[in-house]
Amino acid sequence: MNIIRRINDFVLYICFCFLTGTGLMMKLSFVKGMGRQTVLSLSKHDWEECHMYVGILMFIAMLLHLILNRVWILKVGSANKKWVAITAIAIGIILIGVLIFTPTTIHK
Repeated sequence: MNIIRRINDFVLYICFCFLTGTGLMMKLSFVKGMGRQTVLSLSKHDWEECHMYVGILMFIAMLLHLILNRVWILKVGSANKKWVAITAIAIGIILIGVLIFTPTTIHK
């Protein structure tokens, strides 16, 4: 179990670094209106796709992390108060839901 936790934590760290790097790179390196641009031979669309897939991997690793650390979360992280852990999880689920399901607004 300890080796699984270590591997998962490493995957979370690498995903975090990749997502931070690609997010900043996409925001700062690609200049709108400058034509086709690439970084390491990948276009912004390619980087966005990589960013999304690594984000999905990180989400799965985060769920596994929560499952592997549930005892600590319930005992120490929430000070033996289950409502604290349940509230934190609910806030996270609501935040994800709002961001996923909020409709796009078209401005003319």
